Amino acid sequence: MTRRGLVLLAGACVGLVGSYASARPAKDDSIGPVLFYRQPAKEWVEALPIGNGRLGGMVFGGVPAERIQLNEDTFWSGGPYDPTNDEALEYLPQVRQLLREGRYREAQDLADQKLMGRPRHLQAYQPLGDLRLVMENHDDPRDYRRELDLDRAVVRVSYRIGAATFTREIFSSAPDQVIVVRLAADASRNSASG
Repeated sequence: MTRRGLVLLAGACVGLVGSYASARPAKDDSIGPVLFYRQPAKEWVEALPIGNGRLGGMVFGGVPAERIQLNEDTFWSGGPYDPTNDEALEYLPQVRQLLREGRYREAQDLADQKLMGRPRHLQAYQPLGDLRLVMENHDDPRDYRRELDLDRAVVRVSYRIGAATFTREIFSSAPDQVIVVRLAADASRNSASG
């Protein structure tokens, strides 16, 4: 899969999760629309995507255990190949002429046969693995929120336990070629429970 393919995959994932989410302008430090949920994802299509064109992940937002399913653009079921179809340019004028004549079915059939890249159907993209973060004594969270800031491309999970608010932010940096997970709390567990 190419970098462009991973970006398209992430875009498709945003489209999928969009049907499960509420999209509203953010009321925090976000500038634009945010998809947010009041519970962790139970299955892959409910997880929130992050990606930089090479590294990607689906963030489930679990408490007390977070799961981030990872992928990378060279991890797929095939091998290197060149999809260039050398005869495509030769048949492009014929396809255009058929379209001008209103012979759409013939144009489609010729384009399918002669203009498409090779192989026509790509290999399957594979998950690289899961990153799991386990937080001890985080069994009964309150005020849970899981969100994807569409402008900043950051997934944020926040919840309260006792008097402490815990926050995770996950994103993928293109310049640094890393996936970043930032864990924060506004109080220590010991001071929050006492």
